[in-house]
Formats: sequence, C-alpha cells, structure tokens
Amino acid sequence: MLDDELTETQETGESGDPAPKDQQTQSSEGEPKAPATEEKTEPAKTGKTIVAGADAEEEAKAKEEQEAKDHKPYWPDDWREKMAEHYAAGDKKLYQKELNRLKRFTDPTAVYGMGRELEGKFTSGGLVKIPGKDAKPEEKQAFWKQLGVPENAEEYFEKIQLENGAVIGEADKPLVNTFAQAVHKAGATPEFVSAALNWYYQQQEQQAAELDEQDETFRVESERALKEEFGPAFKRRTNAIGSLFSTAPGGSDIKNENGLFARLMGGRTADGRIIGNDPDMVRWLSGLVSEVNPAATVVEGGDQSGQSVDEEIAKIEKIMRTDRREYNRTYADRYRELLGVREKLRARGA
Repeated sequence: MLDDELTETQETGESGDPAPKDQQTQSSEGEPKAPATEEKTEPAKTGKTIVAGADAEEEAKAKEEQEAKDHKPYWPDDWREKMAEHYAAGDKKLYQKELNRLKRFTDPTAVYGMGRELEGKFTSGGLVKIPGKDAKPEEKQAFWKQLGVPENAEEYFEKIQLENGAVIGEADKPLVNTFAQAVHKAGATPEFVSAALNWYYQQQEQQAAELDEQDETFRVESERALKEEFGPAFKRRTNAIGSLFSTAPGGSDIKNENGLFARLMGGRTADGRIIGNDPDMVRWLSGLVSEVNPAATVVEGGDQSGQSVDEEIAKIEKIMRTDRREYNRTYADRYRELLGVREKLRARGA
C-alpha cells in the first residue's frame, strides 16, 4: 500500500495536483524526456484561380475605384474655371482663352510654381525689362548694357565676327563705321552687327558672281555677232581700235589699267554693259578708225604709211592674173577692201 501512495504522490506532486507534463515522463534510465510538441497543420493556400472566377482586370478596376473613393481630390474640380473667371472679369473671350491656358496645368500648385520661377528670374536678373516708349535715356542705356551693347560704336570692330575667317578690308571700314554708328543709336548688339555684315558680304559676293556670268554671256554673244559681220577682218578691225588712243593718256595699250583706253573700255554703259564688249561701240569705233586712219584696219604688220597697202594690192593682182579661181575664192573681198582704203589714203594725200 505504501508503494501505491508513493506512486500516486509522484504523479500528482506534493500538493496532490497533477504534475507538469514535463515531469511526468522519464526515460528508462531515469532521465526526464523532452515534452512532446504538438504540430498544427494549416490548410495550403491555393490563391485565386481562373477556374474559381478570378478576373485580374476587374480586380484592378475595383482597386482604382476604391483608391479614388479613399483619396478625395484636394482641389475642387472647377478650379480652372474659377481662376479663369476671376482673371477675365466678365470678358467671355478672355475667359475661354485663359481657361485653355490653365488646362496645361495639373493643379493650382503648378500655376504657383510657374509664378515663383518667373519671380526668381526677375529678382536674379535672368529677365530684362524692356524700356517703354517714354523711357529715359539712362533707362535705355541700362537696358542696352544688359544686352551687351558696347558703350560706343568703335567697340563693335573688336567684337564683329565674320564667317569663313573674313576680315573687314581697309576700303570697307568707312562704310562699316558709318553703319555701326547708325545702329548703335538703336541699341544694336554685336551679334546683330555681325549678322548684318555677314549678310551684306554674302550679297556682294553673290551679285559679283552673277554680274561676271552676265558679262561673259554678253561678251560671247557680241563676239559671235561681230565675227559674222566682219568676217576674216574681225581681228584687224578690233585691234585697230587702239590706234585711236595713241595720243590719249596712257596710250593705246589696253593692258595699262591707268590708261584712258583701258578705263574707258572697262567701264559700263547706262544699261550696265561693259563698253569694250558692246557690239554697237565696237562697230562705231571700227568705223571711226577707217575714217581717221584707214590703213590701220587693213594692215596686218602695223605699217600705216600706205606702202604696205599698195604692196598687198600688187600681190593680189598677181594672183588675179595667174590663178583666177584662187583669187575669187580667197582674195576678192580683201582686194576690194584694200582698194577702198587706198582711195581714202590718196584723198588725204597720204
């Protein structure tokens, strides 16, 4: 019986209460065993499935609608209309114009941000106030200074930038100086002056190229017409024109640029044609030579005494007697020309 009581005491503890579970179990060697762990098994989460009727698009839409309900807009929906109405002050056209401008902003904070940005530019010098029509001279000067306008026109020459490395030539400086002084009074910037001069020089080059092309076309056309008219005598008659200027300043050398002959022939008529290429001028001068110095238009070697004319006539008359066919084919026109010159020379007593 004593054994039974001891056993009961061990199982219930000294107080008679049941012993803790970790004290109730012992190993066969007398060591207490670890308490048994109870494992709780939760059902596996399968998630939403298409078979169960899941619809991602509907779920996303529902989420958006819920978020919209949870986050009500801070600004009223008609904030643009209210701002436009306040600014327009009853002007319907202005109201619509301002409303269209406000539609570019997402909310009033963007409008405020733009205003602060402009204010910052004004206060930091990022924007320049344009003087009004009644502005004082010192206000205009201050405005121009902010734009980079030099204090005087002479300073433009230090800042002018021409294209392709070009520089202002000495001959152009007076013209450019006059231009700089004129635009400086209007507050022209160095960039404006540079752009204007680049345009000017481009126009000059273009006009010069076009004029050269026109001059060359006119020369070729005139030469063709005179050759058809003068025939084989073209060279003799045009070369003889220089004899008219033998006593003029610079003589008859067409290559002497300082001579009157070269300057006159290189000049232009009222219609812009070069005088030396004008067929009417060449005809008139050639005819004048035949009157003033008849031999000059027919003599090849430059002997204008009349002796060479007689000698050439004699040679042609010999061919006339010995080979009439060759005379008719080659020398008939030349013979008549020489006879006319000889008559003029005899009439003048040469």
